[in-house]
Amino acid sequence: MRNEPKKECCVLIGPDTYLATESLEGVPGFTRRARTSGYLPLNLVPLLGRALPIEEPHPPDVNPDIYGRVRPFVLDGFLTPYQLVGWAFSTARAGSMLWWACGSGKTLAALLWVASKRNPRERTVIVTRAPARGQWVREVEKYTTMKAKALEGQTPCDLMDLEDDEILVLSWETLKFWGPTLEEWGRHTGLAVVYDELHKGKAWKRSTKVLSAAGKVRYKSAGNRAAAAASLSRASQRRLGLTATPIRNLVSDLWAQLDLVSPGCWGTNWEYIHHYCDARQGQYGGIDATGRSNEKQLKARLSAITHVVSRAEMARTLPAKRRQLVYLSKAEQGRPAGFKQEMRAAARRGAQALFETRLLEASTRKRPWITDTAVESALAGQKVCILTGRRKDCENLAADVRKKLKSDDVLVLSGHGGDSTQYRDDLVRQYAERKKAAVFVGTTDAFGEAIDGLHHTDLVIFGLLPWTPGQVTQAEGRFSRHGSDRPVQILFVVAEGTADEHVADLLLTKLQTVEEVLDDEESGDVARTLAGDLDEDAIIASILEISAMT
Repeated sequence: MRNEPKKECCVLIGPDTYLATESLEGVPGFTRRARTSGYLPLNLVPLLGRALPIEEPHPPDVNPDIYGRVRPFVLDGFLTPYQLVGWAFSTARAGSMLWWACGSGKTLAALLWVASKRNPRERTVIVTRAPARGQWVREVEKYTTMKAKALEGQTPCDLMDLEDDEILVLSWETLKFWGPTLEEWGRHTGLAVVYDELHKGKAWKRSTKVLSAAGKVRYKSAGNRAAAAASLSRASQRRLGLTATPIRNLVSDLWAQLDLVSPGCWGTNWEYIHHYCDARQGQYGGIDATGRSNEKQLKARLSAITHVVSRAEMARTLPAKRRQLVYLSKAEQGRPAGFKQEMRAAARRGAQALFETRLLEASTRKRPWITDTAVESALAGQKVCILTGRRKDCENLAADVRKKLKSDDVLVLSGHGGDSTQYRDDLVRQYAERKKAAVFVGTTDAFGEAIDGLHHTDLVIFGLLPWTPGQVTQAEGRFSRHGSDRPVQILFVVAEGTADEHVADLLLTKLQTVEEVLDDEESGDVARTLAGDLDEDAIIASILEISAMT
């Protein structure tokens, strides 16, 4: 029964539709039980060639109580057209996803979905990244009359005394400790769950095999956040997933996310990857699920439960953005010493250690150029943000920038994942409040996702390319979003003859996959930038557009 679709995520089918379901044999999520019960998963309806049997409500009419939960200014011309459509789309479904570009206002849309609850006693849980918990609490207070409480630590407390309208916010990292308590909290009143940064729940392994003393095989929870999230979804009546990057690497990433918002409606992980990822035996053992198959069918099914807002749609209201590939020849690179010895030592430790050392060499070779560019821009009065991959790179770049500036007029800030959440929040706040020139140096992992406050930036430098399309999209979204007041230039720096080239080729392939499967124009634009496919006329036009706005 574990993989049976939840009734809330299904639609009642009539006799004529019953006969048509014969064509769905073998499609993940379709079971004979679903047919005989009279309910069909919502995402399978498009495969029957029929309109979705759902009446889209006009947002303000979803529930009259909405006016008591949402502040008046929000419903008085504050929302964008796509936010209104997304609100109606999500409230009409028990399980849905908003695939909206970074900075598009997903948080507000999610709060409207929460406020539109049909059951007045329904309780809400928001799962997000640890650095974003405080931001969610502030947004709840800003846009609604509801209360929010951030859950911390690994020791759950009693939640029964909380008010029905009080929203609980916790991190993906602590979900596995709080899961059973949250399920009990909403058991008798109903539960709604918002999964912010839904791609964090992409892990598919939720159980492990255990051999009993009698020799029988049984399964138990894997005890990870994926297992906790799946259990919470099963216990809830409404689920909403938010992400700008549903496919971080491969199409196989989607199954776990889809199963969280529509439990059981996409079959098992094996059924999914076999049908949509052309899964087969790997060359060195295991399962190879890096391919794609039945793409048209997958897109049709996704359209039933996902509402998409592209960067192109957002761009109509945002300042200009220009991407540029900076390919440093060997003559333009620094000449770091000592790497021959380090590489020989790394080679003795294995291939992974050798590659990490080569990446460190690439970062070191690029450092003089990045430093000079950042300093030059800062002295011209600009705000500059440098994103790199390692803590040591971050510290070295910040030190070099400070040394070369020799000026107290330019604020230099730096931080990484090893710093406390409070410290990183303070750094972002200082940078956001700064009206003069500033240089911000940080790691992509720490500041490339779920962080607001970096959008007042003139120049962004990727000192080390991210590994996945999702990281690129998320990081770019920190700088080009609603609230941006200036055009931004984004530089991807690649050093000739280094491991950079391998990372760029790998990222390029992944970006092309995302563009083809999701019709993501933004990923396609980044891919063409890395491939050097932007023609001279396009670059000149982009430069002129930015110049006209400054």
